[in-house]
Amino acid sequence: MKPNLSFLFLFVCSFLFCHGQDSNTKKLKQALASASDEEQYVLLTNLAWEYRAVYPDSGIYFGQKAYTLGKALDRADLAKPLNFIGLSYYHRGDHLDAYDYYTRAIAIAGNNQDSLQLAHAYNNLGRLFMEQGVMPRSYAYLTQARDIFQRLHDLSGLAYSYQSLAGYHKIMKDIPQAEQNYLEAYRIRLRKGDAREITSAMVQLGKLYMDSRQTQKALYYFQKGDSLCRAIGDALHIGEIKTLTAECLLNEGDLEKAEVLAREGLQQITHSQNLRLLPGAYLTMGQIQLKKGNIEQAKEYFRSTLGASTLRSDLNTKMEAYFFLWQTFRQQGNGGTEEFDSYTQYMLMKDSVRSLESVQHEEQLKFKMEIARIEQENELLRMKEQRKTVIIFILAGVLIVAAIMLYMQMRYRLKILRVNHLLEERNHDVKKINELLQSKNATLEKHMTTLVDFSKNRSIHVGNLAHAARDIATITAKKLQVSQVSIWLYQEDKHCIESLACYSLDEDCYRDTMQLSLGQAPVYFEAIKKERMIVADDARIHPMTREFTDTYFIPGNIYSLLDVSFSLDGQLKGLLCCEQLHTTRTWTAEDKIFASSVADIITLAFRTSQRLEYEKHIKDQNRKIAQMNDVLEERVKERTAQLKMQNQRLSEYAFINSHLLRGPLSRILGLINLIEHDKTVKEAQIIDLLRRSGNELDDVVKKITDALNEGEHPSMEDMNR
Repeated sequence: MKPNLSFLFLFVCSFLFCHGQDSNTKKLKQALASASDEEQYVLLTNLAWEYRAVYPDSGIYFGQKAYTLGKALDRADLAKPLNFIGLSYYHRGDHLDAYDYYTRAIAIAGNNQDSLQLAHAYNNLGRLFMEQGVMPRSYAYLTQARDIFQRLHDLSGLAYSYQSLAGYHKIMKDIPQAEQNYLEAYRIRLRKGDAREITSAMVQLGKLYMDSRQTQKALYYFQKGDSLCRAIGDALHIGEIKTLTAECLLNEGDLEKAEVLAREGLQQITHSQNLRLLPGAYLTMGQIQLKKGNIEQAKEYFRSTLGASTLRSDLNTKMEAYFFLWQTFRQQGNGGTEEFDSYTQYMLMKDSVRSLESVQHEEQLKFKMEIARIEQENELLRMKEQRKTVIIFILAGVLIVAAIMLYMQMRYRLKILRVNHLLEERNHDVKKINELLQSKNATLEKHMTTLVDFSKNRSIHVGNLAHAARDIATITAKKLQVSQVSIWLYQEDKHCIESLACYSLDEDCYRDTMQLSLGQAPVYFEAIKKERMIVADDARIHPMTREFTDTYFIPGNIYSLLDVSFSLDGQLKGLLCCEQLHTTRTWTAEDKIFASSVADIITLAFRTSQRLEYEKHIKDQNRKIAQMNDVLEERVKERTAQLKMQNQRLSEYAFINSHLLRGPLSRILGLINLIEHDKTVKEAQIIDLLRRSGNELDDVVKKITDALNEGEHPSMEDMNR
C-alpha cells in the first residue's frame, strides 16, 4: 500500500472489501442452519471468538446475536459473548465500548457465579487499563484474574493471565519478572499444544527481548513464530512478526532487510484490515525511511500513523508519530510552522489524561459531538443538494455558474470557520498550559517561602531536635496536604529505623514513636542506602516498598509513599516519609522538590544540634580544665611547704649526723688510732676519754630514740637540751 493513500479512504473501503473465511468459520456458519437454539448460541459465541481480532466488526455482530439469543434462552454464561464483544471493540480500537462490555460481563458473571468468565473479564479490563496507563487498577484486575484461574485450574486462562501480567511488569521496567511470566505462559501453551496460542507466546517473548535490547533472543523467537504461522496459515501473526522483525533489524542498523520485511508486514496487515497492528506497521516504515534519508516518504508514513492511531484512540503511538514528525522536520531543516505544530502536539500528548474513567468521559462526549456534527453536516448536505436541484430546475443553465460560485464560496467559508475553530482550540490548549505553569510556579513560590521560614525556625537554631522535628513534620504535612509526615532515624547498631516525630494531618495530632526492623523489608532498606528518593504512587505494589504491605500499609490504611533520605558526615542518618492514606496519590515534581529541600533542612537541624553539642562539650572540658588547674595550684603550694619542711628536717639530720653523732664517733676513732700508733700514751687517760665520748654518743642516740618512740621529729633543740 502506498504511504500517501488516505487512511480514511482505506478505512471506508475495508467495509466494502470481501474477505474469505477460513475452514473453521465456514464449518461454524454451515452448522448454524440446522442447529437448535441452544446449539446456535454456542456456534454464534464461537464465531464471535474466531472473528474478534482479524474481523472485529464480524466479531461484534456474532457476539451481539449470541447475547440476544442467550438472553432469550436464559443462559447462565451470558458474560462470555459480552467478553468477546468487548475484545472485538478492543481490537477495533474502540476502548470505551470495550470497557462498557467488560464491566457488563463482570456484573453478569458475578450475578450468575460464572467464575471463569469473571476471571476473563478481570484480565481483559486489566489489559485495557494497562494500555491506557492506569497501572494500579491494571495490576489489581490482573492479579484477581490470575488467582481465579489458579483456583479453577484453568491452564488456558492461566497462560493468558501470565502473559498479561508479563506485559504489566514490562511496562513497569521489571524485565526479569516480565520474562518469568512470559516463559511461564509459553510453557503452559506448549503443554496444551495450541499452535495459535504458542505463536502468541513466542511473539510476546520476542517483543520483550527486543525492547530490552536482547536482539538475538528476539530474532530467535520471531523466526520460530514465523515458521509456525506459515505452517498453520495464520496471516494475522505473520504480518505482526514481520513488522517486529523489521523493527529489530532497524535497531541493529540493517535497513535494507528491515525495509523488505516491514513492507511485507504492512501489506499483510492492511490486507487483513487489523487496526490494532496498523499504526505500529506505519510507524516502523516511517522510521526506516527516516533512517535512510527518504524524508518525504517518512513524513507520509508518520501521517498515516497519526490517522491509524486516531481511529484506534492509541495515544502512545500517536505521541510517537508526532515525535518522529517533529524529528523529521528538524532533520529537513526548514520545518517552520509544521515543525512547531508537531512539537506542540507531541508535548500535549505527553500531558494527556491518564485516568481511564476521565478518558472514557471525554471520548464519549467527543463521540456524541462527532455524531451530532456528522448528522448535522449530512442534513446540510442534503439541504444543499435539494436547493441545488430546485435552482437547476427553475433557473436552468444560466444560474448554474452562480450556484457553483455560491457553493465554492460556502466551502471556502466553512474551511475558514474550521481553521478558526482549530486556532481557537489551539489557543485554548495554550491557555490551559499557561495556567498550569502559573499554578506550578505559584506552588513553587509557596514552597520556597515555607523553606525560608524553616531556616528561621527557633528550634532548628537552638538545636532542639525533638521540637524541630515536630515543627518540620507539621509544616510539611500542611503544605503538601499529605495525610501523614514522619521523620525516622536510621539506627544501624539496632538494625532498625526509629521515628523521631510523626504528625497526622487528618487527626491534627502527633503519633507515638515506633520502630521498623531491617529484617522486615531488606529490599526497602537496601534501596534507601542507594537511592536519595523513593517515589511510590501505589506503595503496596511498588517493588521497593511492597514488603510493608501486610505489616504496615494495610494496618495503617496507607496507599502512597514519598521517602527522601538525609545523611550526616557521608553516612545515612534517616529519612523524611510522606504517607497518603485512604487513596493513592500521584506525586508531582513540586512535591518531590519540596520534600527533597525539607530533607536538606533536617540535615541542617542535625548539623546545628551536632555543632551545639560540640560547643557544649568544649565548654564542659574548659570548665573541668580550669577546676583541675585550681586543684593543681593548691597541690603545688602544699607540696612546696612539705618540701621546705623536709629540707629543714634534712638540714637538722645533717647537723645531728655531722656534729652530735659524728663528733663523738670521730673522737673515739681518733683515740683508737692514737693507741695503735703511740705506745707512750697512758691507758687510763685514753680510757677516760673513750668513756666520755661514748657517754656523749650514747646520750645523743638515746635522745633520738626517745623522740622517735614518741612519734616526733628529733630537732636540734631536743638534742641541745
